[in-house]
Amino acid sequence: MASKQLGIIADDLSGAIECAAVCRRMGHQAVVITRIPESDQPEQTHASVIVVVTDSRHLPSITASHRLDAAVRWLMRQGIYSFYKKTDSAARGPLAAELAALARVEPTCTVYFVPAFPRLGRTVMDGVLYIDGIPVAETAFAKDPRSPIHTSSLLTLLRQQTDVPVTQASGKREASATLVLCDGTSDDDVHTSVETAQRCGARLAGPAAALEALLPHLDLDVSQPLESRMDRNSVLIVAGSCHPVTQAQIDRAESAGACVIRLVPPHSMEDPPLPDASNTFIATTQDAWRQHRPVILCTARCPADVDVALAAGRQQGLDIHVYTEQITQYLVATTTHILHTLHPNLITVCGGATSQALIDALGIDRLALLREIEPGIGLCRAHTGHMLVIKNGAFGKVDALTNLFAPVALD
Repeated sequence: MASKQLGIIADDLSGAIECAAVCRRMGHQAVVITRIPESDQPEQTHASVIVVVTDSRHLPSITASHRLDAAVRWLMRQGIYSFYKKTDSAARGPLAAELAALARVEPTCTVYFVPAFPRLGRTVMDGVLYIDGIPVAETAFAKDPRSPIHTSSLLTLLRQQTDVPVTQASGKREASATLVLCDGTSDDDVHTSVETAQRCGARLAGPAAALEALLPHLDLDVSQPLESRMDRNSVLIVAGSCHPVTQAQIDRAESAGACVIRLVPPHSMEDPPLPDASNTFIATTQDAWRQHRPVILCTARCPADVDVALAAGRQQGLDIHVYTEQITQYLVATTTHILHTLHPNLITVCGGATSQALIDALGIDRLALLREIEPGIGLCRAHTGHMLVIKNGAFGKVDALTNLFAPVALD
């Protein structure tokens, strides 16, 4: 089985789901392991693809490196030696540290980093990452509360933050280079870079575009589509992402009939109690579901809400990473309180940090991918029986959430 399995390592859950969804669309059964297993027991799965979540997007570089190494070693103990490192399409997180850690797994093996995702507007020219033609450091990702982007030059970032030799993929590569950065403005460019990496016997890293180009080169089993029909009478959407894309999707869903409940975090997050309004939220949710309306829980409806929350954290003298994590936990605590009473047919989560926190709170350690709904959005079934849609906060069309309760969605 080892020669017919691929291991994917993702730094957050939404990215893991995105990769698993690509594999499922291309006919390969995929399972997502939501945290690095501590046991060396063999993984009991017939899936062609195993995706391991390191949950390292917001961790210090040294910790992220250790987690990547632990994930690789665990996959090797499963007999899997073919790896793909999923990176954020906006280059957030401890990118350089994780790529360097991947390179150190087998020092004689070059790592090709293919960061372009042209279908979603992510292009790379002369080592600079653009989103819809704008340098990434000039987009909304520059204001990400937990992982702001400070430079658009991936080449500069990699050379400044890692000690492994880095070069660009051009006509003649430096013989000593361990990490090769590939430009790309089209799907053809991505495929060419992947083909070059395959000829060189190199490992690959990048967002889902390069993974999609890689899969046809691998000898993975092909399986039949999985059953993915469901009752959509009770849909709960938990929107922890504050990205403008998710906020626009919430607005569109509300205009289509969704009931939006905005949670206002308490001024002090020290041992925060559940909101006194929890019973009201439950009643509101029940009433909405009786009308076949989905319910959206969120903590931000517009950029001003994010600014107010961050200002409150600064006023308390809190580290921004600590405070945003507390807000996430507040949203998740409210959600789980509702789930103790109500049982939706479908739970949708927007944002990698929020989805990981909710999965942990529900005790879910594995997810089977059923279907890719659209790029960056996957439908999955947990071993606990929960049906979930997990969405990258920055991905999806403006009607992505609306389509989850529209008559033709998911059927």
